[in-house]
Amino acid sequence: MSRMGTDPAVTTQARAEVATASAGTTGLSAVRVAVDIDGRRILQPMSIDVAVGELVGMIGPSGSGKSTLLRVLAGVWVPTEGGVVIGEHWVQSRSTEVGYVPFGTLLHEQLTVREALQYSARLRLPRAAADEVDARVDAVIAELHMGTSADVRVGALSDGQKRRAACGAELVGRPPVLLLDEPTTGLDVTLERRMMRTLRRLADEGRGVLVTTHSTASLDLCDRVAVMAPGGVLRFVGTPAEVRAQFGVTEIADVYDVLEDEPRAVTQARDATPVHGSWAALPPLPALGAQTAALAGRYARCLLREQRSLALLLGQAPIIGLAIGLVLPAQALAQPTLGLYYTMLLSFLLLTGTLWLGLISACREVVKERAIIEREFAVGVRIDAYIVAKCAVLFPLAAMQVLLLVLPALTLQPLQSNGAGALQVVAICTCCAWAAVGVGLWVSAAVRQADHATGAVPLLLIPQLLLAGALIPFGTLAAPLKLVSDLMISRWALAGLGSVLGLAQTSANDVGTLIGSDPAFYRTGAGAAVAAMVALTVVTLVAAGITLARRVTR
Repeated sequence: MSRMGTDPAVTTQARAEVATASAGTTGLSAVRVAVDIDGRRILQPMSIDVAVGELVGMIGPSGSGKSTLLRVLAGVWVPTEGGVVIGEHWVQSRSTEVGYVPFGTLLHEQLTVREALQYSARLRLPRAAADEVDARVDAVIAELHMGTSADVRVGALSDGQKRRAACGAELVGRPPVLLLDEPTTGLDVTLERRMMRTLRRLADEGRGVLVTTHSTASLDLCDRVAVMAPGGVLRFVGTPAEVRAQFGVTEIADVYDVLEDEPRAVTQARDATPVHGSWAALPPLPALGAQTAALAGRYARCLLREQRSLALLLGQAPIIGLAIGLVLPAQALAQPTLGLYYTMLLSFLLLTGTLWLGLISACREVVKERAIIEREFAVGVRIDAYIVAKCAVLFPLAAMQVLLLVLPALTLQPLQSNGAGALQVVAICTCCAWAAVGVGLWVSAAVRQADHATGAVPLLLIPQLLLAGALIPFGTLAAPLKLVSDLMISRWALAGLGSVLGLAQTSANDVGTLIGSDPAFYRTGAGAAVAAMVALTVVTLVAAGITLARRVTR
């Protein structure tokens, strides 16, 4: 099969697969669905259906509930009332049979179109063989007439091509129903018409297609048009001609003027009539390993192609290490009087740099692709696979950063022990960095914007430094603060480093007494310190998964 996707047989095959997938399916039906958020009804009870082979356009002013309705129809949100069925089953149990393309870019811009579709296919079809995945991708590329753009990075495509590629990510699963939110926004008249013709063709080939749009120029290509009114009301559904007649206008664009003059709908009474549907048997969760491999491979490829970001992440580590080594006096650790002080200071500076590197590497890695993962979770991508995949890439990156940090510092300030001590320092700092990655992922899952995650890093770092046990000796902390300190990564990293560097023995001298150093603090042992940091890593990763699950299902 040609990789350029020009073989007419590809389209024939695609059409046959869609027909098979939609056999026995009457399309998508929403029955008296309503949505309340924070006690306020934003979507009034309504019923709408999308039949296989039909193109339905949806128009309405901003804030009328179009995007909310699409999330409900796709199974991303569960309605407050009513239900959505595909065939005879709830849409949540058949999410892979509904393709949903929300507004915005849903593909990683570092990937080529072909790569992006291949990863989408591997996540939606985890049990498919490699040749089947390639065949699906080639078929979709041919369907969307993107053969000449197949090996171009998504970030280099035009807006119209990006929208088509986003459609392709859903079409690789051969869903009988396709929902698109504002796919023509920002396109000129020619590109908008071309996109609508593509959707018309997809419907003619055997899919039900529902598209929301603010553009009315191409609505005559639709079989029906649904009109949403302010207040979340489904005002009317009919053919384009029936819409004009219903609102008494000659152009559908004039419907917006009519809607502006109508009073905003008030909240309607709840309809307690049950909606009947069948959950049938939920498909088994895909294998953790298969999804983790696909997600980790995609993440690693994207990271490697972000050369400037990767260079910054790796390049700052040796700079920090050199700065640590140079700021201390030459052979500071060997000084007979102040060696204890400088050893403690070196340990504190190393853990500070390690925490910074772990936090800054992970704090944006979830929130920056929130829209993508929200959609992927809806079609069966496992949250645990997603978190593990992030760790599979970030943990080796953090280990490399630690090496680049510690080696320059210890070269300039050699330890007074053998090489095993340096290896233990690297191991403890690596565990510290991994724990910081866990915290960074947790923060990234909790915030809504990438800038908020970056801004939170100092707020996370400062308590770690204050309660590490170096600036303020652990023994002098009040009992409640000691409990808080025990939850800090830095406290265990410092205790572990101090144990390796012999601070438990040297803290008993006069200098140790002067600076308030507590020998018992450093008798924790490297093994116990590592175990504590591993436990904190697990806890933060579990918290990240729980937080992410709550965020994407709201």
